[in-house]
Amino acid sequence: MPKEELGGIFGNVALLDVASLHPTSIEAMNFFGPYTKRFSDIKQARIAIKHKDLDKARGLMDGALAPLLKEGEDTKSLAQALKIVINSTYGLTSAHFPTKFNDVDNGVNDRNIENMVAKRGALFMVLLKQKVYELGYTVVHVKTDSIKIADADEFIINFVNDFGKHYGYTFELEAIYDRLCIVNKSTYIAHSAYGDEVNEWTATGLQFQVPYVFKTLFSHEPIEFKDLTETKSATTAIYLDFNEGLPEGEHNYDFVGKVSAFSPVKPGCGGGLLVRQMKDNKWNAITGSKGYRWKESSIIRDRGLENEIDMRYYEKLANDAIETINRYGDYQSFVDLDTPYVSPNPNSQAYLDARRGQAR
Repeated sequence: MPKEELGGIFGNVALLDVASLHPTSIEAMNFFGPYTKRFSDIKQARIAIKHKDLDKARGLMDGALAPLLKEGEDTKSLAQALKIVINSTYGLTSAHFPTKFNDVDNGVNDRNIENMVAKRGALFMVLLKQKVYELGYTVVHVKTDSIKIADADEFIINFVNDFGKHYGYTFELEAIYDRLCIVNKSTYIAHSAYGDEVNEWTATGLQFQVPYVFKTLFSHEPIEFKDLTETKSATTAIYLDFNEGLPEGEHNYDFVGKVSAFSPVKPGCGGGLLVRQMKDNKWNAITGSKGYRWKESSIIRDRGLENEIDMRYYEKLANDAIETINRYGDYQSFVDLDTPYVSPNPNSQAYLDARRGQAR
């Protein structure tokens, strides 16, 4: 079977998410027997509230939620509370200890042996990916409950929706990205042409999410002091080694704690090396700190020492991000929003324009 086209620049990428993948699998498998309907009602209520269909939500669960669903009031907290119940229940089905939602004590007769609930959804996504490939489309990325398809048009969107319904799953078109650069399964940068965050950049994965990188290369928002801080943590303890100016081999370790925010400072500004103590009295540099000296960000802020910050650290992160994009194309062309993406599939642009028109 073909693999996803990980690593590349794509356009008119449709992001389709399954609404409540694992809970829907529980419904389809009738996992809780006579109690499955109650679980289903909770799921349906959460989706109805999310889509602001309060009348439907009031009629579910024997009307139990009706007093909490008043017109004009914010219902996001209630939807989130129901989501926690749903996800916690699913999580307990796969627990390795007995709960009211599994029967691990039954050994080989365990209904969810080897987490069959999750496997049903995973197998569905694998089958969907294969079917989309067979229709000649490029699958950019598949996650647990979502699929990204390049140069998507009305035909493939309808196909995904119909294919999902056949197995009990409902897809939602979350966004269409007119340009997307994906590096791996967890790292990509994209510009939305349709969805809740239209005409905005969205970053997934640390490389593009670093505030200085994101603002400098994509959103062009002003850089603030908090964007020049790095939160570092260690399971043991973090120390600053103020050894600058000391004879080689000498150290001046200052205990910080297990977590704190730091900023890189220029040489000669009294910064320390960020290290953590290992076994046998060995010291290792904190991940991502090597090659620079650091001070706690609170000290820099409180003493007005912003001019000490070593911008080379952040400039390197930005340059590395540009180089990453250049591996697949050209950074300048990728971020040039004045030049629209031209899809090789004419139906793709027509579909995007139609969705934009409906959203207005």
